Amino acid sequence: MKKILQISTVLVAAFFYGQQVSDYQYIYVPETFSNVKANKHGLNELLTLKLKQKKFMIIKESVENWPAELAGNPCQVLRAELSDTSSMFKNKVSIDFKDCENKSILSLDGKSLIKEFEPGMRDALEDASKKIPLSVPLERPYAKKTDELTKEIPTTKIANTEVAIVPQKNTKQVVPTPKIQATAEIKAEVYSNGSLTLNRIFLANGEFILVNPNNSVPYATFKPSGKKDVYRVQLENGTSTIGYLEDGKIEVELVNADGSFRTEVFSKK
Repeated sequence: MKKILQISTVLVAAFFYGQQVSDYQYIYVPETFSNVKANKHGLNELLTLKLKQKKFMIIKESVENWPAELAGNPCQVLRAELSDTSSMFKNKVSIDFKDCENKSILSLDGKSLIKEFEPGMRDALEDASKKIPLSVPLERPYAKKTDELTKEIPTTKIANTEVAIVPQKNTKQVVPTPKIQATAEIKAEVYSNGSLTLNRIFLANGEFILVNPNNSVPYATFKPSGKKDVYRVQLENGTSTIGYLEDGKIEVELVNADGSFRTEVFSKK
């Protein structure tokens, strides 16, 4: 039994290790930041707004007042810390996201050319917030209670039998490209971002693809996430990103060369 509980703990720890900000749904923004200079110019409220725009759920209450669901599983929550890192000639901020073990999993810097303190600091925070990814929370496993584990463990003894072990051949895993059944009844919806026109074709289990009529490889494959109208997206070059539906449009977040994000918006024609 002890071994089983130890294995469960290891699995849970392994799951949380290496998580990304986008994998979380809840972010704790304290009423006051550790960096005293960051508690000015309405930066706390502005950061809260920017995180909400990225689909995160914000917690402002102190830990002892958290809902039971989060208090019992604090590793569901990230902590956001804001620091004023300004120099003599430039307003700058840094946003640091820490997990339940107080380990930093993402640090974002922003700067502004505006010299006045309040507008300059707010502009610097706007700059840093552009790099915050969209929330697409994962389903998080937790260690089961001892009685639940006991129920799942059969107590019957296995009779002595000879088992032939067949060695397995090493095979490469191939990720199949989504197949589309060509029938006369299927009608593709047409979307465009102004320079690129794509067909939206629906697949099973809520999935769909955007495909260029002149290319057999989908431009992007969309798979549902844990949130309504938010999708995990794989681009034709193999890159993974996030997409979502908003006001009838399909939006895909793409990464620029400098690490910032831009949004490609496809409207239905």
